[in-house]
Amino acid sequence: MRISLSLLQRSSGPSSHSFSSHNHATYAIGLSYASKSSPPFVAPNSSPKRYGFAKHKTPIGHWVDYALSQPAGRGILSGGEPGGWGEEIRKEVERWGAGEDFFCIVDQQRTDESIAQSIKDQHVHLALSDGVGGWGDTVDPSLFSQSLMYHYALSATDSPSRTPIENLKKAYEGVTKDQGVPAGGGTGVGVRLGSDGEMLGVNMGDSGCLVVRNNTVLYETPSMTHYFNCPYQLSKIPPSMASGGMITDSLDDPKTYMKFSINLIPGDVILLYTDGLSDNVPIPHLTSLLTQIDALLSHPSNSHLGYIDRQKERARLFADVLVGYGRMAMAKTGQEDGVAAWKTPFQIEAAKHGYDFRGGKIDDITVVTAVVGERYPEED
Repeated sequence: MRISLSLLQRSSGPSSHSFSSHNHATYAIGLSYASKSSPPFVAPNSSPKRYGFAKHKTPIGHWVDYALSQPAGRGILSGGEPGGWGEEIRKEVERWGAGEDFFCIVDQQRTDESIAQSIKDQHVHLALSDGVGGWGDTVDPSLFSQSLMYHYALSATDSPSRTPIENLKKAYEGVTKDQGVPAGGGTGVGVRLGSDGEMLGVNMGDSGCLVVRNNTVLYETPSMTHYFNCPYQLSKIPPSMASGGMITDSLDDPKTYMKFSINLIPGDVILLYTDGLSDNVPIPHLTSLLTQIDALLSHPSNSHLGYIDRQKERARLFADVLVGYGRMAMAKTGQEDGVAAWKTPFQIEAAKHGYDFRGGKIDDITVVTAVVGERYPEED
């Protein structure tokens, strides 16, 4: 399945800016994550659970530790003013980890003219995977999601022009050969962002991608599930479990995943997320939160922020606010009244399938954002 939004974009609003040889797209990246096994859902004095390959003295272990430490916009401002998280908060979040979710960010953007790589070959690759919790009684589900993202990053780094579906296939190949992953499964969503403003994407399962333009949702990937709360997924099933009824979907079958492409313009916001967000936060809340962030950045107290720093703060704040808001929604009981009486998407979907579930669904949550900007060659 493939979706192109070129027709939709011609009627999506007043903005019609496109990129050319005279200017190119830039991307400010935001990252935020939280494990379900972290306060307030566990006691503050609990010991953090170690997930997957974290702290392993192996190439993938080092990569996982590096990925968790990526600031991705937090505090990286050029104007000399503080921004993002303080060091103490950053280390605390890193200590609890991303749970059974994982992600990769491969940023090939260059601003140094001495680098031979041409502008048209510069890409940013973003991807997420949610380890399927149903494997939890057999194996740590985060082994699969971390390995899938590690091999996705290797593929995107080795050949930045590869498309997301090519990266996902290479990544899955890598997991099947990875002896550190005895079994498991996971969803997968990935995008390639080009300096020409083209975004290519792939999605399998109930993680997803969303694009906001002019504070209105331009595009959202549909959730791909076999039945309620059972997403399409890649799996590694050992021979001893081959007759156990475990689900696996093949990337050789185009019906199990979807590809999409969008022509981006400056100001667009790309959002990749696991279902810890989409199960708990209604879409209208996402755009409302972004509107509030934009109002905050427009306040006179933030007038010191230049164009690039403003993009970075927008990406960072949106990712962090969504994770914080998602975790607040997870704590909902369904007994709220007044303005807090809204239902989570998971509660609404459960009711459609005959389940009496109320409130929020406690889960790992990971969000990666990208804010589209522009740069002219003379600025490099």
